[in-house]
Amino acid sequence: MSIHLLFIGDLFVHEKDFLPFLNNHGYKVTVLNTSYWNFPKRIAGTEIEVENLYENSSLPQKLFPGNAGWFTKAGAYTLFGSTKLFNNKVQKIIKQEDINIVYGGWGSRFLPEMRMVQRLGLPITYKFLTYPTYVRLLAEKVENAFNNHIICRLDGRIVPTERMLHYLKSTFSISGGENIVFPELFSERCFYRKRLPRLSDSDCEPHIIFLGLFLYGSEISSQFEEILRRRIHIHVCEGSDYEKMPLKSKYSSFFHTYRHFDHTKLLDGSFATFMTQFDACLVTYNLYKPTTMNMFYNSVPSRFSFAFTAGIPIIMPYGYLLGCEEIVSKNQTGFTYRNYDDLKDKLFNIDLMKYYRNNAIRNKKISTLENNFEKIDAFLKKCLANYKL
Repeated sequence: MSIHLLFIGDLFVHEKDFLPFLNNHGYKVTVLNTSYWNFPKRIAGTEIEVENLYENSSLPQKLFPGNAGWFTKAGAYTLFGSTKLFNNKVQKIIKQEDINIVYGGWGSRFLPEMRMVQRLGLPITYKFLTYPTYVRLLAEKVENAFNNHIICRLDGRIVPTERMLHYLKSTFSISGGENIVFPELFSERCFYRKRLPRLSDSDCEPHIIFLGLFLYGSEISSQFEEILRRRIHIHVCEGSDYEKMPLKSKYSSFFHTYRHFDHTKLLDGSFATFMTQFDACLVTYNLYKPTTMNMFYNSVPSRFSFAFTAGIPIIMPYGYLLGCEEIVSKNQTGFTYRNYDDLKDKLFNIDLMKYYRNNAIRNKKISTLENNFEKIDAFLKKCLANYKL
């Protein structure tokens, strides 16, 4: 008998892969999209229909804008309880689709909705890809205070690293529910289809790709300047602040842009194939001069998870994406660098890079969703069984 699962959250690229995968492996998936601005009718390329919670409502955009949106949403839902809009849609879906279990995830953003669902008498599982969400100590304390009730009462918590699980257990009074360390994995369709000739084979200079959006004036721009000074090629997505780089004229031959790939190209392996021509994928973030590092220490960003689909080494600065560092170190699929000369030395070390590249290619066999589905399937079924007891 199939499990009827209700997903509540935004449809990021991983959800567009993971939910159809569940739907094809013994689950009947229903989607309640919580985006304030994107209202698809179904998950592209599938028959999974999407209900849009905030469609035809201007209230969320007015009350929950920008980075502060989570605070106002959490506060509003805490003070006023569940809304008529939410109750009507969710109860209708639960009844029509005979929902057994609720699944949501990312960070704090969708926990207010989970808190309202909790009143409706269904087991709730939640994926913590990023937590905490804020890098200011006061903001983190407020975030944890708002989330304490729902996090402690979740029936299942899915975390990407042991480090994040330790943080949740030490921060909240968790006494019940199931926990699993299960990283964000993609199905085989997202992985590379063939390996392209590496750009460094033609010019004997290392080429690295950066998956995030480059914003000039951020801390990332100063990181890039140091890398460019060492004559290392950086490739960033078009739309980034390339024109503002002060080193553009001096190092123009080392700073490149690549075209934007939409979600369909991420989901069919096209982007992963494109990435195979690079020597490594750079994973780094702005630090925004944080007063707490817990977000960086605990979390595993999607740009890191998706890099595995290309089978290329992953590189990052030492000491702040600790969860990611532990994954890379365990699998020997890349390295951290303590300074930019250290980065240069490692990238120009042909034997070392070949070792990491071969490990990254071999890692494909064990890092697909297909090869790990039994773990998450057993976890979800256990959460459901425990709730029925």
